[in-house]
Amino acid sequence: MIASAIFCSPATSSLPGTSLGTYNVTGTLQGNTCGAGLAAPNPWTFTVQMSEDGTVFYWLLTSSGSEASGTLTSSTAATITSIETANVDAPDAGLEGPCNLQSTTTIDLTLATGSPPATFAGTISYTFAAATGVSSTNDCTDQLSASGGTYDTLPCTASYTLAGTHQ
Repeated sequence: MIASAIFCSPATSSLPGTSLGTYNVTGTLQGNTCGAGLAAPNPWTFTVQMSEDGTVFYWLLTSSGSEASGTLTSSTAATITSIETANVDAPDAGLEGPCNLQSTTTIDLTLATGSPPATFAGTISYTFAAATGVSSTNDCTDQLSASGGTYDTLPCTASYTLAGTHQ
């Protein structure tokens, strides 16, 4: 599922700064060039907690405990970008395979005015690609659906529009 690829550092405590509260979110799939193996739900419903600390915006996906932060570019606009690179091949004879996959998550939100905002709208996109510059032998062809993997093609993107309502 996409949610497992969103963020890399689990939250261990409440979010820093001033809490904006908990939001019920519905994501509507806008596009998926990765294919059915990604299991991109439509609609995608989840819950997040949000907070702000100066110009830093925090987002906690409550189902996974994954936290990310980005920039509050104005009182009603926030952007979060998270990039993670991981070897996604299963260990073979104690050795990892040669596929280092990079996943990039970008969240752009427009918050309603008010404290806390009653609603927000935005987009979230996930891009998956074979990482560059990590190894001269980086080969992710085994991750393609034609080889029994998850992705129809690499690089690929799945994107959603988001609508959130304060609980």
